[in-house]
Amino acid sequence: MYPKNIILLGSTGSIGKSTLKLLRNNRDKFNLIGVSAHNNVSLLSEIVNEFQVPHVVLSNPLNSKNYFGKSELNVGHEALVELAKINCDLVVSGIIGISGLYSAFAAINAGNHLAIANKETLVTAGKIFIDKANEKKCNLLPIDSEHSAIFQCLDINNTKNLDFITLTSSGGPFLNKKVEDFKDIKPENALKHPIWEMGKKISIDSSTMINKALEIIEASVLFDLSADKIEVVVHPEHIIHGLVHYNDGSIIANMGFPDMITPLSVALNWPKRLNLNLKKMSLSNIGKLTFFEPDLKKFPGLKFGWDAISNIKCSPIVLNGSNEVTVDYFLKGKINFTDIHYVIEKTLNNYSPTKPENIDDVIEIDKITRIKTLNIIKEI
Repeated sequence: MYPKNIILLGSTGSIGKSTLKLLRNNRDKFNLIGVSAHNNVSLLSEIVNEFQVPHVVLSNPLNSKNYFGKSELNVGHEALVELAKINCDLVVSGIIGISGLYSAFAAINAGNHLAIANKETLVTAGKIFIDKANEKKCNLLPIDSEHSAIFQCLDINNTKNLDFITLTSSGGPFLNKKVEDFKDIKPENALKHPIWEMGKKISIDSSTMINKALEIIEASVLFDLSADKIEVVVHPEHIIHGLVHYNDGSIIANMGFPDMITPLSVALNWPKRLNLNLKKMSLSNIGKLTFFEPDLKKFPGLKFGWDAISNIKCSPIVLNGSNEVTVDYFLKGKINFTDIHYVIEKTLNNYSPTKPENIDDVIEIDKITRIKTLNIIKEI
């Protein structure tokens, strides 16, 4: 039934902007009833006025005096959680980092379907979210292009015949760079992704391929897969986003130009599809598609993903938290590019927490992780 009522958490970030573009072009299909932002109150105000959004939250109250939206502004973390609870057809979680956990969990706990764009939700609290979604009979819909690809290709009624899945990676900006030159990489180099336009944090994650490590964990949670059932291949053209391999030798692949609009439309309009009027793909014009194994000597952080699934000592929460800290320090020029892997690995070796029982446990483990990571950085 149309229109679908949508709540968009993180409306001013890259995912938020892509979501708004989709809604803008399909106003008869979607009704934006709630939006949030953290700092960008000016853009938030413009969004509220353009879409006539009734429910508005600024999670950081410092800039609230500059709000000029037509609807009442609510501020603070609790207001963000309450926004996610409002009855709707779908909540889109586009808040970067672990700060989006409480609001995303509040959405499904209230019975709302959840479209997930931030990896941290399932990486750090995957089982908690899956269990709650099953209890509330809510859909968890992936927005990441690779997970959306698997979601579209996977026959949920035939999972017993699944052999394994393949996640593809463009290889990032340093695919062809010599490993001995990695020590000289600067933040401005790492931010230049050859395929995707992304925020700073995820761009650095792509350059280290730790983003793919996080996606391995996310795929494991979403599709209930062990480490040996998840393959990663480098595919520079990034036309194929994911493949599902079945025991009878059949392989189903999802193809498309690299554009977040398509996976967003799949999540927002599931189980139906939208006519996006996108550029048609011509395989003859593409010419060839290349694939090869990732180089773990150049990108050792990729292995963290498989370790986090199969090795109890490698905590996904510690991996995620330590990565967020090291990326921030690299962007500020306080550590080298090669220090990112070194610091994360040392943090993982020094801290093996027990599995969390709830979101508060996740936040506490994350807090301890950040302290330990900072202490390791001070020793460099």
